[in-house]
This record gives sequence, structure tokens and C-alpha cells, in this order.
Amino acid sequence: MLQKRSSDLKKIGGVSRDFWVIVAFFLIFSTLYSLLAVIRHNHFQSQGIDFSIYDQALWLYSKFQSPFSTVTFLFDLADRFRPIMIPLSTLYWFTDNERVILIFQAVILSAAVFPIWLMARRVLPNVLALVIAFSYLNFVGIQSVNVYDFHEMAMLPFALAWLFFFLEKRRWRSFLAALILCLTVRENVGFLISTIGIYVWIRTKNIKTALATVIIPLAWSMTAIGVVMPALGQSHYGSFVQTNDTLPGAIFEYLKNPLLALGSFLFPIEKISTVFWSFLSFGFIPLSFLPLAPAILFQFASRFLDLMHPIRWTLYYHYGAELGVLMSVSAIFGARMLLARFPKRSAAAIIIALIIFGQAMSFGLLHAPLKNLLKKNFYQDEPWTADTRKILSLVPKDASLASQNNLLPHVSHRKFIYLLPNFHSADYIVFDLHPGQNNWNFYNGNLQTATRQFRELVDGNIYKLVAASGDVYLLKKN
Repeated sequence: MLQKRSSDLKKIGGVSRDFWVIVAFFLIFSTLYSLLAVIRHNHFQSQGIDFSIYDQALWLYSKFQSPFSTVTFLFDLADRFRPIMIPLSTLYWFTDNERVILIFQAVILSAAVFPIWLMARRVLPNVLALVIAFSYLNFVGIQSVNVYDFHEMAMLPFALAWLFFFLEKRRWRSFLAALILCLTVRENVGFLISTIGIYVWIRTKNIKTALATVIIPLAWSMTAIGVVMPALGQSHYGSFVQTNDTLPGAIFEYLKNPLLALGSFLFPIEKISTVFWSFLSFGFIPLSFLPLAPAILFQFASRFLDLMHPIRWTLYYHYGAELGVLMSVSAIFGARMLLARFPKRSAAAIIIALIIFGQAMSFGLLHAPLKNLLKKNFYQDEPWTADTRKILSLVPKDASLASQNNLLPHVSHRKFIYLLPNFHSADYIVFDLHPGQNNWNFYNGNLQTATRQFRELVDGNIYKLVAASGDVYLLKKN
């Protein structure tokens, strides 16, 4: 009986007992990433300029109401064409707690480890396959997606990893389904997917599938950006190289001046640092696999050539989400090529050592978000947070509300929310004026400008003070 039971466990899903190691990886990282995001959110470190935009739209979708953002003053699909938000909103049928999307994000990002491992185990020794799967989960670019609010791009790695898996299995209907799922994440994803068409041709020699992988995504993205989003109210999709430029204008500028493109890609040195740490995190093994080089190069270029948003040049925030999958797939097939050229056992040992070294260096020397879980103060509330929670609880659920950047994510389940200094005659305004705050809490202002606005509203008899706790104030419109 015991032997039969053990045998059954080994046959679950048709995979070896290494499957249970992957399940453990998935559960551990899902839990760690959920803790990271939820604790940060509980300490009022989420930002309205992103979190509330998504959260309000998802909440409105779930209520079958028009998903118009009163933060961006755009319909959700005009701000970013992301149809995947519509089915995702069903999460709010089961709970009204905004933390559910942070937990979902942690789970869906971690779940991409399954197709990555399934690809790796087909062509690599078991231990090496596990190491590469772990490297995806522990990649600083993936860690960072979890710690900087919620973004729709967090769903791309899962869909993209299955896209590669179905390609390797030559399961074309499933491949097409995964491709469509990728495209629903965001309007610009088609440009990245089209570069994978080169990889499809090299791997399969199937010209029809390769061309479809290029043409369908390109047509999708061009239509979304050029037709659908403007029709829904997007008045300007641009500011890449200079203020108020357009995407076609930015592309033409770089084509006209290749030296500008090269210089913009390489400098400032922070960009080279991002490339270095991305490859080091996978032991530089992806460098040995050229078929995915166009996609990886495009992923870097789409961020580095955007001179108006330096925040995109780093490994942090959500800008490296898909890079984790591209690097993992390149590491898998790069390792297979190396094992075919050199003695298998010694080559495998060297590759494992290189990847572990790269992971240790990146985790130890970079600002790896998971290290926050090792800090005692990460779990501790500041004195002002109790005051903030008390005041926020006093705001009527259906009232319109304006507040600052770090408070808005906790009150965005309502039809009208506004990011200060804009208040648009909201029924209520909440100010947190405790000293020593980061300017980012006020987005386009700081503590001084917020204090000035507070006094002007009260002294001008536009709003009256109805509650206060510590340095947190609730104003009601007169």
C-alpha cells in the first residue's frame, strides 16, 4: 500500500518528484511576495498615481459601471489598452478588500515558474532545471514588480512563459491562445511579441507561424494605439524622446539619427548597469543563446530609448517583468547548447555555480525587495498610521473624496476620487500633515504645498474641519 501510494505521488501530473520542489518554490515565493506587498500597502506606501487608477477601474468594472478614472480623467481602456482588466475585476465579486489584487499579483507572477520549469526539465538535468526556475522567482526584476503597487504587466510573465512552452511542444492552438492572452495585457506588448517571431522561425522553421507571430501582434498594437485608444478619449500617446512627441515621431527621430539611438541606449551608465545585472542574475548563460537576443534587445531598448522617463532604465518597479521570462528561456536553451558542446557533468556543475553566484551577488549587492522581510522595522507601524486609519474610517463609503498620493489607494472603491492638489469640489478631503514625509506622498507637491492648500481651504471657508487625529485632518465641503 505504501509503495503504491508513493508511486501515485510520483505520477501526479505525469512528472517526477521535482514537481513538488517547484510547488514548494511557488508557495514560498507567493507567500513572501504577498507579505511584501500587503505589509507595504498597510503602511501607506502604495501610491494613488498607479494603485488607485487600477483599483478604481477594477472596482467599477466589477459593479458593471463605466470604468472612468477620476485620477487620470480617462476611460480605463483609453489610459492603457488592457482588456485583461475586465475578467480580473471579478475578484471584487468575492471581496471588497483592495489587497486581493496584490495577492493575486504575487500568485500569478510566481505561477510562471511552472511553464519555465516544464521547459527546462525537458532538455536539462533536474538540478539545473530547478536552479533556473528558482532564478526566475528570485530575479530582482520579478521581486520589484511585487513591491511597487499593482500593474497589469505583472500578468505578462505567466502568459509569456506558456507561450514559449506551447511553442516548444508545437501545440499551435494553445500557442495562439497564449499569444492573444499576452496581447490583452497592454497595448504595447505586441511590439515585444513580434520580435519573438524571429525566435519562432529559428526554432521551428515554420514560416506561417513565424509571420503570424510578427504580423498579428504588430497589427494589434498599432490598431490599439492609433485607432482604439484615441476613439476612447486618449488625446496624446507620446513623450518618449522629448516632451509632447509621438511614438511614430520618436521612432523616426532615432531612425534618422542612429548615433543618437546608440548613445541613448548606452548612456547614462545606469543603463549598462541594468544590462549587466540582468545577465549576471542568470550567470551570463543567456548570452550563449542568440535566437532570443532580438527580443531581449528590444525589451531593453523600449525602456532605454525613452529619455523622458528615467525610472524605466532600472531593474526596479514593473519594467523588468517580461525580462525575467526572456532571460529564463535564454538560460534554458543556452545551457542546453553548452551541455552539448562540453562534457555534460562538468559543464552542468559550472553552469549551476555561475547562476548561483549571479543570484547571490544580485541579491546581496542590489536593493533586492525581499530583503525588506529581514528588517524588523518593515513590520512596525509608525505612530501616524493609527491616526490615518482612524480618519479614513470616518469618510462615508459613497462620498466623493480627495486625498494625497499615499492615502488614496485605501479609499479608491468609490466612483469619484481625486489626487491632491486636485479636489474638484469633493465631498471630503483627507490631509496627512505629519512631518518628515517623502515628497512622493504628495506626487506633484510636498508637505509645504499640502499644508498651504489645507489652510487656504479652511481659511477660505470652502471646507470645514470635521475631524482630526494627530496630524491627520478630515475636511467636509461647506
